Parts: sequence; structure tokens; C-alpha cells
Amino acid sequence: MQPRSFSGETLIRSIERRMSFISSSTFLRALAAFLWNSMQSTDNLKALRRFAEKEILLGDVVITFNWDVGLERSLYMDRKEPSFHYFYSRKLAQKQVFLLKPHGSIDWFKKVDLPNRSGIVDHHPPESPPKRGVGSDYLQLDKKICVFKYFDFTEHPKLVKLQSVIVPPVSSKEFKHRALQRTWISVFRAVSQATELHVIGYSLPREDQFARLVLRRAIRNNLLNVEKGKKPALSLRVVNSDEAVWTTFSRLVGGSGALAKIEFQQGLSQDYIATL
Repeated sequence: MQPRSFSGETLIRSIERRMSFISSSTFLRALAAFLWNSMQSTDNLKALRRFAEKEILLGDVVITFNWDVGLERSLYMDRKEPSFHYFYSRKLAQKQVFLLKPHGSIDWFKKVDLPNRSGIVDHHPPESPPKRGVGSDYLQLDKKICVFKYFDFTEHPKLVKLQSVIVPPVSSKEFKHRALQRTWISVFRAVSQATELHVIGYSLPREDQFARLVLRRAIRNNLLNVEKGKKPALSLRVVNSDEAVWTTFSRLVGGSGALAKIEFQQGLSQDYIATL
């Protein structure tokens, strides 16, 4: 194939076709079904469960760009009942683990699509999620979006066929749902207020310009608060097998001097978790 085939309009049309396929509802449903199936084995969750048991405490904020529910299942198994909140609030900082999913999740659905919509419990915000069997199997994240509470479709096989509320991996992302907008606001606030940031396995890809913009502004806001004496210095730990990721996050912090302490650990996420 001639080099010119990889440039210009030919390349652009090729990318558009692939992105159109990625964005298709058929592909997204198939992807969600695959992820649901992979989550059903507890053996696949051993590393995450160990991480949840050892490292995640009440008041912590976990931001994940993954669509799967591996971390949710790990937190659920460890704490018997879901004890995490999907939006960040400083008022609940000592009572909740905050789980922020800015790209949505395979267990998020449009309310109108649910097979049984009676008795949906509002999630704005409860002190602690209701116990199973109380009210409904769903929590309402906003007027249109609900989350299935129990991370197992055994008793609800119809949900596998529904299209989940997830943001596909395209360069031009849309966050039209209020739940996603609130999640991004939560990400900004949590990072702005953090004293410690642990970036495990996340590379902040160049293609995700929106995430870069939000995190860059949040970290700069954090450092500004440090400079004004409103909070302690920021401690940033980056764990990644790619050393270039270290450069990416170092640039976000910039020449902060005493405002931030930066540490890089080169290696795979699972190896890092195994050493905790």
C-alpha cells in the first residue's frame, strides 16, 4: 500500500467509519454484555478486592474511566452492602466511599428502558444506600438515568439486552446526561481538594482532550489553594509501565516546587496492587 493511502481524506474517512462503528448501539450492547460476563467470576476480581480491602477507606474518592463493575463488586463483597456514592460531596466525606465514573458504566441505564420502573430509589444523596429488597433494584442518578444496584444479572437477564449509558472511545465526546455532567463536576472538585493523588495505570491519553482539560484545571486549582495556604501540599504518585506517563503528569504539576511532591513507580498496576 502506498504511503499516501495513510494521509489526507482517505485516512479521515477511514477513522470516521471506525468511530461510527464504535459508537453504534449494537457494538456498545455487545461490549457491555462481554464486560458483564467477565465480571461474574470472583477469581477475576481477586486483585481488585485486595486493593479495596487494603487501600480504600471511607472518605476516599476513586475515579475510574472503565465501564466495568469490577471495583463496585469488590467494594460490595468487602462491605456486605454498597457503601459508595456516585457523586462527590465534602459533607459526606467521612461516611462514604465516592466512586466517580465520568465515562458512564455498564450498569447505568435510561429509566424509560427499564423493565420494572416502580419504586426506584432516589440517589440525591442518601446517607447510605438502601438494603437489598427495600424499594427497588435501582438507584436514580438523575431524572433519566438509573443504576442497577447489585452487579449481577442472574435475576435480571433482560438488563443484558439494554443499551448501557457509556461514553464510547471517540475524540468528540458528548456528556448530555445530567448524571455524567455531575460526575465531571465531582471529579473537578475532588481533585481540586485532594491532598494525595494516586494515578494507577491511567495514562491520560492525548486523544481524551476533555479529561486532560478537566484534570489540568483541577490540579492547577489544587496547587493554587496550596499556595494560598488553604490546604497542605499535594502528594502525587503515578504508577505505570510507560515512563512517558510520568512526563505527562509532571507537566500537569509544572514547576510547583514545594507545592507538590511527585513520585513515579514504573510497573504494571496488578503488580503494584500485589505489593500493597
